[in-house]
Amino acid sequence: MESGNTVFQWLPCPVVFICTAHDDRRDIMTGTAMFVSEKEPLLTVSVATGHLTDQLITASGQFLVAVAAIGQTRLAIQLGSTRGEKMDKYTRFSIDTLPQDAGNGLIPKAVSSWMKCKVESSDTIKGYRVVTGRVVENGDLSRPPLVWHNDAFWNLISAPESGT
Repeated sequence: MESGNTVFQWLPCPVVFICTAHDDRRDIMTGTAMFVSEKEPLLTVSVATGHLTDQLITASGQFLVAVAAIGQTRLAIQLGSTRGEKMDKYTRFSIDTLPQDAGNGLIPKAVSSWMKCKVESSDTIKGYRVVTGRVVENGDLSRPPLVWHNDAFWNLISAPESGT
């Protein structure tokens, strides 16, 4: 692809936090996700190979996708610009989480919604692991989601358009 290509600016995407844990380690990173099918509850995320999130997903066979809400832009930037190998980002950024029974204490309290996923498949492509997970638990916290589009954060607060 040539420099300055705007193709990816045309496709809006949700801002999500990919939350993972295994043994005594945990991590959270900013990413995006897309649903694979409306019939089957499947989501796809990508993470850089070798990073802590990748290691924890591989070891545990699961991950959580927490959809960022309006008001979490700063947290999305912070988590997107740090790596968790040498620090616990939950502690570093004082992230309050939902109670343990709602997702092993990994879900930030102020998110829009969350989905716990079991890994269905994983492929490595040019330094990234593309992971498809089956949603096995979820929760809606009724906050408008945060979206990334055209190199900026946006919110979704208007009513949906009718299909007519």
